[in-house]
Amino acid sequence: MRVDAVVVAAGRSTRFGEGDKLLANLNGRPVIAWSLAALAQAESIGRVAIVGREDLVGALESIGREVLGEALVAVVPGGERRRDSVEAGLRAVTSEYVAIHDGARPLVEPKLIDACVAEAAKAAGAILVGPVTDTIKEVEGEAIVASPDRGRLRAAQTPQVVRREAWLEAAAFSGDDETDDAAMLARAGLEVRVVEGDPANLKVTRPIDLVLAGALLAERGEG
Repeated sequence: MRVDAVVVAAGRSTRFGEGDKLLANLNGRPVIAWSLAALAQAESIGRVAIVGREDLVGALESIGREVLGEALVAVVPGGERRRDSVEAGLRAVTSEYVAIHDGARPLVEPKLIDACVAEAAKAAGAILVGPVTDTIKEVEGEAIVASPDRGRLRAAQTPQVVRREAWLEAAAFSGDDETDDAAMLARAGLEVRVVEGDPANLKVTRPIDLVLAGALLAERGEG
């Protein structure tokens, strides 16, 4: 199965400090360029749309054209919430299933993208996940109220591959936001499958994440 992709790049980078994390230099190229390059190398990905902050649309289009060439179908402004940005991206592409990827996950490997796309074809969607290694506590105020069994927990990664119309229909059920696309499909009671991801598929959120990503890429011999 070959699908379109939406790269979400409309966040405010509030926890990163100065500058936008997606344009930060990572081993010689912007963070988002690594994410786009992985999608370009994946056999399952056809066209790509980027959703970015309105003030960065020009810069993102320049990077997208350089990395993707004609595979870049559109660069569109995002919304106030993640769901608004994802919807804008989904309306810019046309494939039955769509791979939605965080532009701030520059270390995803093409083989994982392809595996996630293949698994999504069995249901309404599929996502990459990783194990939870810390003990998790649920708290209210200053008190612990629950200690979930971490053996049943997984940390969500991207890409998350969804049936395009199913996501749009689920979003229409409610105006509430969702933190990821699997949760949006679950809102409609739809099955979302999981694919074991990679601990290196980290999200650049804080400056220390950029340092770690650079070291991991250097270990791969990239950049």
